[in-house]
Amino acid sequence: MRFSGFVNFLLLLSFSLPVVAATNAATNATNYSDAEIKALPPFCEARLKRIPGKFEYWNKILGPDFIHTHHYCSGLAQINRYYRARTRQQKTYSLQGANGALSYMVRAASPTYSLMPDVYLNRGLVLSLMGNTGGAITDLKKAQELNPKLVRAYTLSSDIHAKLKQKDEALAVVAEGLRHVPDSAVLKRIYKERGGKLPYPEPISPTAQVPAAPAQTRKEGDLPEAENKSQDAAKQAPASPASDAAGGSGGHADAQAPATPKIGSPTNPWCRFCPDPAQ
Repeated sequence: MRFSGFVNFLLLLSFSLPVVAATNAATNATNYSDAEIKALPPFCEARLKRIPGKFEYWNKILGPDFIHTHHYCSGLAQINRYYRARTRQQKTYSLQGANGALSYMVRAASPTYSLMPDVYLNRGLVLSLMGNTGGAITDLKKAQELNPKLVRAYTLSSDIHAKLKQKDEALAVVAEGLRHVPDSAVLKRIYKERGGKLPYPEPISPTAQVPAAPAQTRKEGDLPEAENKSQDAAKQAPASPASDAAGGSGGHADAQAPATPKIGSPTNPWCRFCPDPAQ
């Protein structure tokens, strides 16, 4: 009886650890180094570090759900760590952290938040890397619905179908992408590789547009209850040995936005904001 109770305890612990890891990774900026934060979209540094001036600037642009966006940024950072990891354990830990952070965004942020297409795209990538192809395809379809011009949502979905030997589905996804993004050289190339015949699918007007972020702003102190709990847990968590979060001088609310980093890399083409680990 005692042995079975100990085994049950270990099983419960194994399920709870990934959740705790994801929460800490998403709420504690000190978990990330200067280089890791600089590799993320420019609004991530402002949100993770709550930089005066820059925080208000991006809050005005992205709207009320900017308050949740550090979870999205954490998801991207964990994906980057996955591609740099050298051991299976490190890769698994990074994927669990990314999945937890991105899933928080799905639960907490508005479905119309302008970053949601990328949230679903990147969670679809994470789920595919975790072997959950069904969940990955579902998330990628959602990304396509929210932003019909998101090319990577089509190409990644097509690759998953191709690996599953679903040739018709793999071609159909790319064909649908070409109807919405007829000038995409990537989609044209994959369309031919999947056995598509010329002429290319006839272009159609997008049936859905990416919703604009709400104009109203939310004060930084107006955190939802779940967010407050996450922040309290983060404060109690010990700092990571690799903690070296980017500082950066405080900007002004009317400052121009930093340049958007290069999208994708040869070794990681699916992550929109991920750096090239080879560099």
